[in-house]
Amino acid sequence: MKKSILLLLLLLAVTQYSFSQDRIVKQNGDELMARVLEIKLQEIVYQHPDSLEGILYILPKADVFMIHFANGTKEVFKQSFPENQVNNYSLADPAEMYQLGRNDARLLYKGNGAMWGSAGCALFFPYGLAGSAAIGLTKPRAFRNPVSNINYLADPNYVKGYEQQAHRKKVGKVAAGAGIGLATITTIAVIVLSSVY
Repeated sequence: MKKSILLLLLLLAVTQYSFSQDRIVKQNGDELMARVLEIKLQEIVYQHPDSLEGILYILPKADVFMIHFANGTKEVFKQSFPENQVNNYSLADPAEMYQLGRNDARLLYKGNGAMWGSAGCALFFPYGLAGSAAIGLTKPRAFRNPVSNINYLADPNYVKGYEQQAHRKKVGKVAAGAGIGLATITTIAVIVLSSVY
């Protein structure tokens, strides 16, 4: 019996490891599902998650914005901007950069995690609504989310526009999630009460 349980646990651990996938977010916003093996000084070594041959791929570290690891952690690679590049973006029209940030947030920021987190909190009505409110009050940061061009993060007007629009979108997602959670708990309560009476 003990051997069977141990074998089952070992099998689950191996299965978990074999299906774990990391997500590489490139500077241009593209996402790549991979199994990151090594992060070197100038490059990242990874395998395709479906690769049976064990082929190793190498990606220049300068092309990578962030890696979401399968265990939930993430590593953001801060790029050092050349001085003239920072100045070029800083000299851009502030209103245009602000609007560009808002447009990028509309297109690229998803906020689905906030929605489902809020839905889960709302299931514990009425106390869970405090959790939903806390999720909604936490402002998303531009450097932790996909952007159309990583160099735009050097412009404070772009960052301000992105973060304000992303926060508006996140609040909407949180409200939708709270609605989903409340509708779910109400449906469950109606079913339970109708079966009792």
